[in-house]
Amino acid sequence: MLMHVGNPKAVLAWVAIMSLGLKPGAAPETVAAAFGGCVMLGVLIFSGYALLCSTVPMMRGYARARRWIEAGLAAVFAGAGVRLLLS
Repeated sequence: MLMHVGNPKAVLAWVAIMSLGLKPGAAPETVAAAFGGCVMLGVLIFSGYALLCSTVPMMRGYARARRWIEAGLAAVFAGAGVRLLLS
């Protein structure tokens, strides 16, 4: 979750969530509950990712699909790079 602090898009997304969820003049308890909920969501989601991705079946599956995953990502990034160059 700490990695998100260095990602401006993620920070702005959390700020947007907070601004949509809270009304002007919200009580401090409401702000604290919303903030705590966001922190709890982040911890649970990223802990879940860590647990899921550290299982033996997931590691085996990734090892089998690694070349296809990396080739697909390479194609996506190459396409994005070409579009940037042509724009």
